Amino acid sequence: MIYREQVLRFLQEKQETEGGYTGNDLTRLAELLHVTPQGLRKRLSTWIKTDKEFSQFIYLGKEKPPITLFEFFKIEQGLESNPIQVKKCLYDDIQEGRIERNREPLAKSTFYRNTNQKILSMFGSDQNNWFKAKEIPFPENYSLEKNRESLKTIFTFSDLKIYGGADIEGIHKRLVEAKEAFSIYNVNANRYYPEILSKRKFLKKLLNSIPPNQQLEAQAKLIFQIQASYIIECNDLLIVELIHKHGRTIQSDNASRQKVENQLREDALNAFRNEFKDLDDSDKIDGKDIKKHSNVLIDEEILARMKLLRKHTDEYRTILKILNDLTNNMTTGVKFQRNEVKTVYKLATGELTWDKLDEKGKKLITWKPDLSKAIDLNNADVVPLIAINRLIDYVKKGKITFDESYYFQDIGERLRNVQLNSNDCYLTPEILDQLIACTYPINGFPQSDIPATELETPDDELPSKWIDLSDILREVSTYIRTSNPSWFKEHDDLFKKQTDGLFWIEYTEEEFAKRLYDSIGFLGRNFRYRDSEEFFGLKYFIQRYMSAETLRLEFKFIHRCLEQLSNRKIECIVIDTMGIDARIKSILSNYHGRYHTIGFADLRAVSIDMTPIFSGVCRSTDSEAMNIVEVIDEVKGICGDEVKVYTGNGHTTTKISAGMAFLSHGVIACGRFKTKTTRNLEEGSIIRLKKNIILLNKIGKLLKDEPELGRILAMRKYVYIDKIDVRKMVEDLGYLILKNVSKMEFPIDNICNAVERSNNLKKKARIVEGSRTRVEPDEAELLLKSGELILCIVGIYHLLKGWDGHGSPINLSDVRLIRPA
Repeated sequence: MIYREQVLRFLQEKQETEGGYTGNDLTRLAELLHVTPQGLRKRLSTWIKTDKEFSQFIYLGKEKPPITLFEFFKIEQGLESNPIQVKKCLYDDIQEGRIERNREPLAKSTFYRNTNQKILSMFGSDQNNWFKAKEIPFPENYSLEKNRESLKTIFTFSDLKIYGGADIEGIHKRLVEAKEAFSIYNVNANRYYPEILSKRKFLKKLLNSIPPNQQLEAQAKLIFQIQASYIIECNDLLIVELIHKHGRTIQSDNASRQKVENQLREDALNAFRNEFKDLDDSDKIDGKDIKKHSNVLIDEEILARMKLLRKHTDEYRTILKILNDLTNNMTTGVKFQRNEVKTVYKLATGELTWDKLDEKGKKLITWKPDLSKAIDLNNADVVPLIAINRLIDYVKKGKITFDESYYFQDIGERLRNVQLNSNDCYLTPEILDQLIACTYPINGFPQSDIPATELETPDDELPSKWIDLSDILREVSTYIRTSNPSWFKEHDDLFKKQTDGLFWIEYTEEEFAKRLYDSIGFLGRNFRYRDSEEFFGLKYFIQRYMSAETLRLEFKFIHRCLEQLSNRKIECIVIDTMGIDARIKSILSNYHGRYHTIGFADLRAVSIDMTPIFSGVCRSTDSEAMNIVEVIDEVKGICGDEVKVYTGNGHTTTKISAGMAFLSHGVIACGRFKTKTTRNLEEGSIIRLKKNIILLNKIGKLLKDEPELGRILAMRKYVYIDKIDVRKMVEDLGYLILKNVSKMEFPIDNICNAVERSNNLKKKARIVEGSRTRVEPDEAELLLKSGELILCIVGIYHLLKGWDGHGSPINLSDVRLIRPA
C-alpha cells in the first residue's frame, strides 16, 4: 500500500537535505513500502500533476550528482555577485556545509570543473567577467598600468591647496579630468557608489597590497571602484568648497560693512559741508538744497551692501560658471526642490531681468523693500549677484540637489523606497503622546559609574613592577580567542565580505592573531615602520588586513570580555572630540578652535566609567549632529541594544541630533541644550508629527541602514518628500525629547571632567611625536581606533590579574609603552 503522507515526508526530507530526489531514492522507498518501483513512480506522477505539495519537489536524475542542487545554486549565486572571487572560498564553504551534514567531501577536480563550466555558460569567457556581471562595458585598449597610475595623478586630492584655502578652480579642473578619464567605462559613477560606500577607505590599501603583475582582474575591479568613488567625493568637495567660499565672502562683507557704511556717511557729510562752507552770513539758504541732502533716496546700509556685492563680482561669476559646468547649465543631474529656485537661476544667468518681475517676484529675490527700491534706481546690475548668493544658499539648505553627489543628493527619493517592519519603528503613537505630555521615562544613566578621581596614579609614583605592552598584547590575545570560540571564523567571514572574496586569509589562527595584535600595538602607539625592525614585517599585513571594520569587530570581542569580567552593561555613552595635529596638511585639514590644531578631529565615544568604545576621524568644523548616527550605530554594534542614552562633553545637544538618534536607534540625547525648552510645541507641528509617524520611522530606518545619511540631514535646513519638509519634523521631535530630558538632573560637569581625563590617557598611548599623525585622514582612523583598543586591552589585563590599584583598571601607570634604548 502506498501512503501519501509517508511519501510526502520522505520527499520533503530529501528536498531539504539534498535539494531534490533521485531515481535510486524512489527505488529504496519502494522497498520500504513493499511495492514495485514502477507502481510508486506511476502514483507519484499522478500526485505531481494533481497535488500542489508534490509539484514543488525537484527530480535530480537517476543518481545523485557529485554537486547537489543547493551547492550548484550557491556556486551560481556566488559567481553572479562576483565572478572573479577566489574559488577556494566557495569550495571551503561547500566543504564546511558537507561536514556539518556528515557527508563525503567534494573532490576539488569536480568543484573546479563545474565552476569553470558555469563561468563559461554565464559570461562566454574567463576574462573581464566582473565588468560583465555589473553591466559595465569593458573599455577597448584598456591599460591597467595607465589606470593604476591615474590614481596618483588624476584621482587624488593632493596639490589642491593654495594660499588662503582650497584651490576651487583646481578642484573643478581635477574633477573634469577625472570624469574624462572615467568616461571610458560609459557608466555613471553614482550608480555604483552605494555598494562602494562602506569600504571605500579600504580599497586603496587593498590595491597597494597587490603586486602590479598579479591578480589583474582584481586590480581592474578595485581601480574602477576607487575611480567611481573619487568622482562622487570630488563632486561633494567642490560643492562644499563653493559653499565655504561663499560663506567666507559673507564673513568678509560683514566684517567690513560698518566701515563701508561709515565711509559713505562721511562722504555725504563732506558733500554737505563743501556745498555750504563758502556762504556769507547775508546769503540765503535754499530749502531745496537742504531737502536734497536730508532726503536721500538710498540709505547707506543698502548702498554699502550693493558696493560690497559689486566688489565680489568676479568671485560670484566664477561660482555660477562652475555650477553651470557641473550641471550643463542646470539641465542635467540637478533637481530644484522649490519652484522659486528656477526663477532665481534665470535672474543669475540674465535670462530673466529685473524689470520683468512682479512685486511678488521682486520680494522673493531681495527680501527687503528698501533694496527693491534701490535696484529700481538704476542698480539692476546687482540683481544677478544677489541671485547667485541665493543659489548657493539654496544648495546649502537643500533646495537644490545633485544626482552625482552623495551629501547633496535628494533623500526624498530614497525615502519613498523604504520598507518598514515592526522592529524598525522606535516611534509609536503612545510614545509620541508621552513625549508631548513630558512623561516619557528616561532610563539608562547610572550616575554612580562616573569616575570621581584621576584615572591614573600621580606621575611621581613608581609602580612596583613594569609590564611591557607586548606581553600584555600576547596574553590578552589568547584570552580573547579562548573566550570567543568563533573569533577566527568571524574575522575570516568579515575579510571575505570586505574584499568581495578577492582574497583569503593566508595565515593560521595563531599567526593572524599575533600579527593583528602586533599591528594594533604598532598603530595605536603612533609608530613609524622605521622605528623598529619588528615593524617592517607588519607592513603587508596592515595593507591587506587592517581596516576600520576589522578593528570594530575586535572592539566587539574585547567589550564582550570586559562585560564578563566587570559584570557591567553599557547603557550610556559620552561623546567628545579631540583636535589632532596632522603632519600632512591636506585639503581636508581644518583648524580646531578648542585644541588649536590644524588637521582633523578624533571623535570619541566612551562609557560613563570611561571605557573606550568608538573613535573615528571627522573634520574639526563638524557639528555633533553630522556624525551622531554613525557613532551610535557603531556603538550599538559593539555594545548591543542596551545603550539607551548618549550625552556630549562641553558642546551643546541640538534638536536635529536628538531626533535622528531616537528615530534611528531609540537612543535619548542628553547634555547641554542650546534650545530653550520652556515653550510648548506649536499645535500645527504636533498635528504634523501625529499624521506622519510612519514617515518619521522611515527616516529612522533609512538612517539605521545607511548611517552616513545622518550627515546630510544635519547639514541641511530642508529635506523634502512630496513637498513635506521632513527635516523640520525631525527637529520638532528632537525638541520634544530635549524638553523631556530637561526635567531630569544631569551631572554634565562631572562628566566633562572625567572625559578630559580619558582624553589625556589616550594622548599618553599615542605619545610618539606628541600624538601628531603623518597620514591622510582615511589612514588615521586606524591609528585612532588602535589607540582606544590599547586602553581596553590594558584594562582587560588588569582585570585578569585582579586590579587593586588606583582608579580605573584602564590605566597605563604600570605599562611600559616604549622600551627605553
